[in-house]
Amino acid sequence: MATIRSRNSVLYLDYYYESKRIQRSTGFKDTKANRKMLEKEIIPELMKKIYLGDLKKPDSKKFAHYHKKFLKLHESDKSFHNRIGVYNRVNEFFGNMFVSDIKVLTVKEYLSSLNLRNSSKKDYLGCVRGTLDIALDDEEIDRNVAFGIRFKREAKAPIQPFSIDEVTLMLEKSEGMFRNYIGISLNSGLRSGEVLGLMHSDILEDRICVRRSVSQGRVTSPKTLGSVRDIPMLEALRPYLESQKKLSESLYLFDFDKTFIKDASFFKRRWHQLVKDCNMEYRKLYTTRHTFITAMLNSGKFKIMEIAAIVGHTSPEMIVKNYAGFIKDNHLKIDTNVELFKNSCCNTVTVKKMSDLKNA
Repeated sequence: MATIRSRNSVLYLDYYYESKRIQRSTGFKDTKANRKMLEKEIIPELMKKIYLGDLKKPDSKKFAHYHKKFLKLHESDKSFHNRIGVYNRVNEFFGNMFVSDIKVLTVKEYLSSLNLRNSSKKDYLGCVRGTLDIALDDEEIDRNVAFGIRFKREAKAPIQPFSIDEVTLMLEKSEGMFRNYIGISLNSGLRSGEVLGLMHSDILEDRICVRRSVSQGRVTSPKTLGSVRDIPMLEALRPYLESQKKLSESLYLFDFDKTFIKDASFFKRRWHQLVKDCNMEYRKLYTTRHTFITAMLNSGKFKIMEIAAIVGHTSPEMIVKNYAGFIKDNHLKIDTNVELFKNSCCNTVTVKKMSDLKNA
């Protein structure tokens, strides 16, 4: 028999079907008239369908139904197009399940089956959690089973910047536009998409204006608000910029067939070949950014706040957190001849002897 329950002034039916407890909103307000209607009309019809085995859930109650709404809500997110592959894979697994049938264990077992680091699994969990939140708002489920799931903290993979010898070798064995891309990345610390987003008008005599990023064919603003910035024109940058200007045939500094290059994966094949030619341990092309930051730190000529501003980190703490292993000894490299209190009165005061004080 179905039981009528009230939650937030809305009437719910609580019953069992195929040995599973089901709690479903009726959408009716909790009034005497509505309770009577449920008892006289809805519940008898519901019991009849249960008895005949004719109670079927509509497809609108499936994960795929709410997943479409999730995509619609998040399609304007800056990272949406980078994560769409993740979102689609989540829907491939859960899409045909009714949201009321998804249990905590279902989600945990799915996440456990992914051969990924926990940091990468967070996007998958976020999609499941976000989709079920919509089902919760629709009152199709009474709790989000993905809400309490947490990952164990993993040791972060150490940053492995390129050595000076590796940098020299890479530039020697590359040429043309690819060499210019590597040279600019190594000497500016720009993210991959920020390099591809550069226009000729962004290159000034004393600085580079970072105003856009290009990834997966989309031109957007840089990663964060702090990433919209001007960076100083290091002398080492100029040769690569001038060389690339001569090769460009569009408004963008880097182009192909007179249009902007749509993604850093354009260089993927050449990058793999270059690593092989240089006989180096494989690292992502993005490591050029890590190499720039660690080189700046190791030089001892720049404050952490200055480096954070140049590379577009939201705070100096991000530099300390991610590159702590490269700055732990920098405090020992300071100029020890500095006199912090050179003009202090403490240097001129003489202390009287106790006997002088007694005779005073």
